[in-house]
Amino acid sequence: MKRILTGIKPTGKVHLGNYFGMIKEVIKLQGKYEIFLMIADLHAQTVPYKPQELKFLTYELTSSLLSLGIDPKKTVLFRQSDIPAHLYLYWILGCLSYLGELYRMHEFKEQGERYKKIGVGSGILMYPVLQAADILIYNADLVPVGRDQVQHIELARELARRFNQRFGKVFKIPEIHLNPETEKIMSLDNPLKKMSKSLPEGCLEIFASEKEIKEKIKKAVTDSGQEIKYDPENKPGISNLMVIYKYLTNKSLAEIEREFYGFGYADFKEKIISAFFEYFKEARKRKKKMTKNYLEKILNQGKVKANKIAQKNLEKILKITGLR
Repeated sequence: MKRILTGIKPTGKVHLGNYFGMIKEVIKLQGKYEIFLMIADLHAQTVPYKPQELKFLTYELTSSLLSLGIDPKKTVLFRQSDIPAHLYLYWILGCLSYLGELYRMHEFKEQGERYKKIGVGSGILMYPVLQAADILIYNADLVPVGRDQVQHIELARELARRFNQRFGKVFKIPEIHLNPETEKIMSLDNPLKKMSKSLPEGCLEIFASEKEIKEKIKKAVTDSGQEIKYDPENKPGISNLMVIYKYLTNKSLAEIEREFYGFGYADFKEKIISAFFEYFKEARKRKKKMTKNYLEKILNQGKVKANKIAQKNLEKILKITGLR
């Protein structure tokens, strides 16, 4: 069975973009692959953060993933910081990385611009090296990512080749698994930008209060006119809402256009609200029943399983690089 490694940062609450862009795909792959799903708490430290908030969001993310359908019997769900082997390999790969290739990373440029007033930490620069270590320490066959992360995985592949050439073949060259869905979910208040935790006003959190969800959908940006037609270039607002409704109902865009022919934007938004609560009804019920003790139990189970694989691979790495 092929092995998958993927991760998600506990830097905010799970929103629609997270779910349809990554989490749903992982749920679909459970059982077909051996999946290691990492709560990437070390990656969350690359930008300014509050320790207590990081701790809270780690549990929040864990409970959200389990509520949405991640099955701990099929998926190894664990905290990145619980597995010391990630950091051993991070250092070794860091010594094989070139500054030029790290400076060229899109995310470094974006985050560097965002945090230039308070100072850009080296963690932002070294982030993709730690990401490579996350993947390679488990000898993952596949890495599910969005298109914005492809550059990082290409670096992981290059570092694996570089290590193998210098020390001997240890690592598989991981393949990139792109989500087959092509339409991105955009921000509700700015349909020209992807839905993101960094744009809270346009971010639709799955487990937010019923009142907040209704308000955000009702306030979602639309376009001139009243026609419900998919036209991302000329009608980005309504096109984004159509993509959301498509994912919630499994209807095609053409079917949605026919269904709402002659209806206005307000009617369409009410239907999206109904579809949202119907789709996530069971997940929202499960979330309310999650306890901290249960979450710790699941994370500890994951820690044991992940450590077993990572430590075994680390022993080979330390030996072949002369550290043991």
